[in-house]
Amino acid sequence: MNTEFPFQRFESATNRWMTVVLNALFFVMFISFVLLFVLGPAYGIYRRGFEAMLYPALISWGLSLLILIPAIRYIIKRKKPAHTIVVDETGLLFYNSRNEIADQILYTDLRPSKQNFDIYTVNPVGSGITPLLEVTVLSDKKEETTRRIDMNLPFKVVKNKSALYAHFLHGIVIFRPDLTIDPFAFRNYSIDTETWKVNSNGISLGGWLLFLAALIITALICGLVFLLTEIKN
Repeated sequence: MNTEFPFQRFESATNRWMTVVLNALFFVMFISFVLLFVLGPAYGIYRRGFEAMLYPALISWGLSLLILIPAIRYIIKRKKPAHTIVVDETGLLFYNSRNEIADQILYTDLRPSKQNFDIYTVNPVGSGITPLLEVTVLSDKKEETTRRIDMNLPFKVVKNKSALYAHFLHGIVIFRPDLTIDPFAFRNYSIDTETWKVNSNGISLGGWLLFLAALIITALICGLVFLLTEIKN
């Protein structure tokens, strides 16, 4: 292990083009959702009458509330979402747009796990194709808890996620040699432990599939809105 040179600060990089496209797709999906499930029933009441569209409208608005309320609560809870991810000699830091630390996982807070390895990867449902890194940390309440590390940022496409994982794991090897790391973690992120470089470049397969899924869903919703508009006309 070479520790002659100081541990370098490494920062997340965003694919601007993909971020703009992905945000545009989400915006189109939101507008289509509002037109289809919120304004659509209101227009149906206007065209066909209150009695004929009462129950369909109530069902549609009820479904809308079930989707919109959790989404709004999520936005309110995350008033200061992470804007930048940094890995340095202290650990993993999530900065908001005001350059304030919104969340952090310090090397000094890491604790041994009850699993076969202290640091390992998991594939929880809904996390996408790229696995998440799972660690045990000492919380502010002085209790040991499990944390899953996701190198994604809200409404952004991070193009160097694997490199961020590699740098964080490298920091664990240097600053916490007492902890064991599952070899599959290096394989999952294509990390060469001799150079600590990532063998794959660019956007991951999961990122492209997420983009493709958003594109398909947007196309389906827009097509459905157009079809219903034609039928009503």
